[in-house]
Amino acid sequence: MSDKKKKLIKEKYSTKGSSYWGILVFAILVLVDMLTKLAADVYFSGANAPAKIDIIPGWIALTMTYNPGISYGMGASAPEWVKFLVVIATALLMVAFAVAYFRMDKRRAWMRIALVLIVAGGVGNLIDRIYYRVWELDGTQLDQGVRDMVDLRRFGFAVCNFADFFITGGAVVLVLSLLFFDRDAIWPTTEKYRMLAQEHEAVLEAKKAEKEKQDTPDKQAESNIETKQETSEKNG
Repeated sequence: MSDKKKKLIKEKYSTKGSSYWGILVFAILVLVDMLTKLAADVYFSGANAPAKIDIIPGWIALTMTYNPGISYGMGASAPEWVKFLVVIATALLMVAFAVAYFRMDKRRAWMRIALVLIVAGGVGNLIDRIYYRVWELDGTQLDQGVRDMVDLRRFGFAVCNFADFFITGGAVVLVLSLLFFDRDAIWPTTEKYRMLAQEHEAVLEAKKAEKEKQDTPDKQAESNIETKQETSEKNG
């Protein structure tokens, strides 16, 4: 066995890249999102609070808005059942991503990082949607909805929050992993991921061979039954 294969096997069964780290990072990211939302909510709701604080004048500012819609202010006037369905679909999607994370080979680091970022951001905004019951909002409530505070409208975006940044970052990492840094990447750039792809292919081939081996007795039995039936018909 080559040293590279031994290293891959060692990584697979080591505590490095353990799911516990993903849980810790997820908790920290959700906490950061909640704290920044709370801080902005408290500060900008003060009696003498400014409408916004310029970080880079004319480009980036801090402010406070509430999104009662589906995303980026869209869907504020959507029917209640549509908003509720979006909340349910988001929750189910986050559960599916979390399950995928725990079932995934921990050597697929980039893909797992992407899932942690996306789930943390999705859960952060989901908490606001459930807390404010956005499916019951019609857009006239000015202080209810998903809390956003980073104004990036100068760049063609909406007012965002840290959960949005996590989701966007996760999507970027996901695309990079699918292109370059994963076992299933289109153009794997490192020997590690090329070897993982070969290992995965070998596992699939082994499963296919095992299935064919298990099917052989059944096919043989079916063939014997057909032969007996044909013999019986001829004798009859």
